[in-house]
Amino acid sequence: MANEILPAGIGDLHAQEVLAAEYLMLLAEQGNPFTHPAFMFATGAPGSNVVRVRHIGLGNGYNLLASATPGSEVANTALTDGSTDVTVARYSKRYFRDDLTKFMAAGLLNAELFAQDAAVAVTQTLLNLVANVTDGFAATVGTTTVDLLWSDIVDAKTTLAIAKAAGRMLALLHPRQWGDLDTDSLSLGGVPQQGAGLQGAVSAGLEQYKGNFFGIDFFTSSQVPTANTGADRAGAVFTRGAVAIADVEYDVESDPNIVHLGRAIFERDRQGTYGATSYLTHAMLGTAMGIDAAGVSVISDA
Repeated sequence: MANEILPAGIGDLHAQEVLAAEYLMLLAEQGNPFTHPAFMFATGAPGSNVVRVRHIGLGNGYNLLASATPGSEVANTALTDGSTDVTVARYSKRYFRDDLTKFMAAGLLNAELFAQDAAVAVTQTLLNLVANVTDGFAATVGTTTVDLLWSDIVDAKTTLAIAKAAGRMLALLHPRQWGDLDTDSLSLGGVPQQGAGLQGAVSAGLEQYKGNFFGIDFFTSSQVPTANTGADRAGAVFTRGAVAIADVEYDVESDPNIVHLGRAIFERDRQGTYGATSYLTHAMLGTAMGIDAAGVSVISDA
């Protein structure tokens, strides 16, 4: 036989691939835990890229009363103070897309998707900065190369209580560490009793929020760094004051090509000589350890 009409013989009559209307996003974390009360933000002002966060031992009974002798003048009490300096730096990323590529991608590479990506990327970048501060508290719980246990979490809570760290506690753990706690729950005969979780806007859309256990709100993030030459993960449990976060307000002079994203901006930059458009995201952020005693690092097997 000859001249059969087969798929291999009609290459000019059909496309080799047909794009589905649906598409898959590559795996990445989303969610914004920064509305939690354990985080503290400070806004910078023109004149310096260093934001100073003041500490003061006044208003919360930091110093106790001392015994006084009748007929004697009361001695002055020294005011205890301190500060944390947060250095703000610029973090950016840029996507360069030419016009033909936009056409070939059939509308997938549009401004809306770039803008959505920008908002998520800013939050995850800040979370990365925070996680690389909370891994360095002086107080630690857990054991190197040993799976995390719920008893380690209770130890962290106790450490914070002894240090008088007040406020709602937040645990930031790597998914591996949370998985260890899940496994430990099996040996305990079930998950520890869950307390009142976060409500409303704080928890909306937070796939990283795991719930409240032992009075601690648990979040997971792959941004939690390794420790001990990669043998461990270094999560943390902390309260307000442990981490100082600073940002700077952008002055964009009402440029129609720039969109404010809270502590960041998203902008469209047309390069006509290239027949292309760039989509850029900029954020001016900084993090630093605040009050060391308000946090505990959680070290366990990676």
